[in-house]
Amino acid sequence: MERIKELYELNREAVFGYFLRMTGNWEDAVELTQETFYRACLSLYRFKGKSSLKTWLFSIARNVYLNSIREKGKRRAVIREGPLLGNESASGTPDLPMELLLLKEDRERVRKGLAKLPERARTIIILKEYQELSYEEIAEIFGQTVNWARVTFFRARKQLGQVCREQEDDGK
Repeated sequence: MERIKELYELNREAVFGYFLRMTGNWEDAVELTQETFYRACLSLYRFKGKSSLKTWLFSIARNVYLNSIREKGKRRAVIREGPLLGNESASGTPDLPMELLLLKEDRERVRKGLAKLPERARTIIILKEYQELSYEEIAEIFGQTVNWARVTFFRARKQLGQVCREQEDDGK
């Protein structure tokens, strides 16, 4: 029981942040986080230690997310602004109101761009950029090689850049 509590305390914010970015909905993120830890509790005895607990937990989280999409008949989640979507700047606070506006516009463009990506690309970007998982951990979550994770991440970022540029061109 103590191991489960520790697993929850160490990873709940990261798992919740993943779901908030994937769904864009606070209530859905809470529900999916609870489901993830419930499933983790049920299958903790099967954890063999071949990966880190965090990697194992994110594998469960991804499966919970994919199952929720299938159950609800959704094709793609819309991502909305939330408290865990990043800081205003590296220092936490922009120096000038214009900087704040530009950072907010950039964050909004990225948020909308992420929402347009396929699930796999969106998940890889969120796991690498926001959750700061290694390529090794991402490869394990997807059951792929490290090289696959690197290439797929590179392609997902390229795809996100293209989507963001298209949004920018549409806005002109």
